[in-house]
Amino acid sequence: MRYSHPDVKLHAMPNAVLHSLAAIVPFRYLREPELKSLVEDSQLRDYAEGDVLIDQGDVSMNEVFVLISGSVESVDMGRTPPFRMNVVESGSFFGERACILDNPRTFRIRALETLSCLVIPGERFLRLLASSRSFAQALGTKLREGYGLFEAFDRFNSEVAQAVASGHAEVRRIAELYKQLEPALHPLAADASVIDWAALTYAVRRLPQNLTRCFVFLLTDNLPTVYASPERLFPFVPTEARHRFVYEMMSGKDMVLVRDGLSDLVDFITCLCVFAVEARKIRYRLNHPDLILALDAARPGTSEGAAGEGLLERLPFSEEERAELRRLWPQGAAERVREMVFHRQAFSLDIRKQVNNYNGRLSELWASQVGAATGALLGIRPSDFPEELEVHIVSSNTHSVSNCLNPFFALHADEILSWAGAQGLREEGWTLAFDEVYHHSRRWLDAFPEKKVELEATERACRIVRLPETVTTGIQVQLIDAGAVCGKAADPALSFGLCRSPAIIVNIDYAFGEQAEEIMRTLLLLFGSNVRSINVLGKAGALVGNRGDVLMPNAFIEQSNDAFQPLPGEDAVTAARIASGLPGRAVHSGPLLTVGGTLLQNRAMLQFYRRIWGCVGLEMEGIWYLRAVFEAEQLGVLRPGARRRFLYYVSDLPLAAGQKLSERMSPLEGIPPLYAITREVLGGLFDTSPASLPSSGQP
Repeated sequence: MRYSHPDVKLHAMPNAVLHSLAAIVPFRYLREPELKSLVEDSQLRDYAEGDVLIDQGDVSMNEVFVLISGSVESVDMGRTPPFRMNVVESGSFFGERACILDNPRTFRIRALETLSCLVIPGERFLRLLASSRSFAQALGTKLREGYGLFEAFDRFNSEVAQAVASGHAEVRRIAELYKQLEPALHPLAADASVIDWAALTYAVRRLPQNLTRCFVFLLTDNLPTVYASPERLFPFVPTEARHRFVYEMMSGKDMVLVRDGLSDLVDFITCLCVFAVEARKIRYRLNHPDLILALDAARPGTSEGAAGEGLLERLPFSEEERAELRRLWPQGAAERVREMVFHRQAFSLDIRKQVNNYNGRLSELWASQVGAATGALLGIRPSDFPEELEVHIVSSNTHSVSNCLNPFFALHADEILSWAGAQGLREEGWTLAFDEVYHHSRRWLDAFPEKKVELEATERACRIVRLPETVTTGIQVQLIDAGAVCGKAADPALSFGLCRSPAIIVNIDYAFGEQAEEIMRTLLLLFGSNVRSINVLGKAGALVGNRGDVLMPNAFIEQSNDAFQPLPGEDAVTAARIASGLPGRAVHSGPLLTVGGTLLQNRAMLQFYRRIWGCVGLEMEGIWYLRAVFEAEQLGVLRPGARRRFLYYVSDLPLAAGQKLSERMSPLEGIPPLYAITREVLGGLFDTSPASLPSSGQP
């Protein structure tokens, strides 16, 4: 093997280099000053026949090569004998994928003859991507369509689409396609020798609790008529971390009600894939006749089964692995292992998905219940609201908005913090003292149930009405009479100096993926021209920054077809105001990627959106909410100029090394940014801005 390390050689004919560069896509889209600047910052290198320009697996260099003259070959050195993959002729470029995607070099690149290359430093190439949108988009088209960057993603989605069309799928086949995705948050998927406990925990917590005993899942977005009251026919099967309506129809068969669109269905399937991949590793660990006999002897109802947990000690798991199993299944871990081994992850999916109607009947029933509750609260039907009655829609969670508006927490702040101190629960690091009040209030309320009664009474007095999740949407609703809460001593960071009245806040819990479009559409139809603002407060994965930062999108990109939708972003004053309440945290502005599933993202795809589109993060609902808003505005349902605000706090970093799916945010990471963006939105609704809070100590 011969490497060439040529000295920098200034080209005698710079115009010829510029001419060659200007003829190559995507460089042809650069203006002449940009081309000249790029050439000045690069090197012209000559190589002899047989010289190695790039070696396979190299991670030390990220240069991009533009072939001015001559030709090279790409060789896969991992094969025996080495295999020529391609020949690259002059007028082409190479090396950009490793630079953009931050990957090791895929092949060895070797000169076939004497040649000249313009060598662009990787950092300079990335700066060019960031500064020239036309260059970035042209390169992005080549990466996505010509280089097969999204092949595994497209194959997986095609298989799911085929399953929906045929009404049936086998998880084993889909799981193999899932592994080919190389998900960023499931880094050990392809390693058969190491169990990815973080990924397994994530999946199990989002799947039915009878997972290891179920073979068939009926996935439907609308209850069959004969099962109109499933709670009266079948036992309910809980899920820990993803609220689902699941019913055990018979031993080994569950019915799962999935939400509108495909997002919830894809989420369920990908979680099943994670479980199938990791459970297979556990099963292979126990693939021995003696171990199988021991597992069978420990089944329920046998003498061994009565002491089944002791079986774990005799199985080939490390102490750490046994601890993980017990954390995952505190009761009956040994029995779950036995079930996984004999189950063999033979899951079959019976899919009854009405893709084209987006489950409209259920969303309409949900909207009717929201409308009836609003009418009961204000004494007038939404369709008869007077012009001056303002409606503000907020998509948030079930606690931060009402907590900020309920004077209960201000009245009991000292009591809550004193109790937390006595319990040894307080810790340093809270910048805003009242955030700590919210953090400890949940445990405090659990310790003093009578205080919950008082909390609920205070909410009613403030005309805050809660609607439980209904008709399988999984979305709770809070209706808040703004006039009743305005001016009361609630969160001290909000000063209600100028209150608008009459107004109502409709706070809905997080929708899931595509479901957001139908939910927002029904709300806008319900409240029509009375809607003055749409406010989305969410959590997102970030491609820049750190956990606990804030993202302010100025556009959304829908991943399946790269549909781009600009959004008037919040101004610098808003960013500065949020940052002032979050010392040590950053506020990032840029496009957000709306994805169809968290587990479908690999590092290459995320780097693509970070480098090519300038995305600062990813989430699952933004563009679907926005589509419904634009549609309503164009159709005249929503008045022009209704404000729309999207603010997200960063909950995970999918590109960060060691990022784990099951790793929860600490209170100090998650609570301050959540309440910072909540206060920002509420301050806007009440024509005020957040006031100052004590930085530490008692509120």
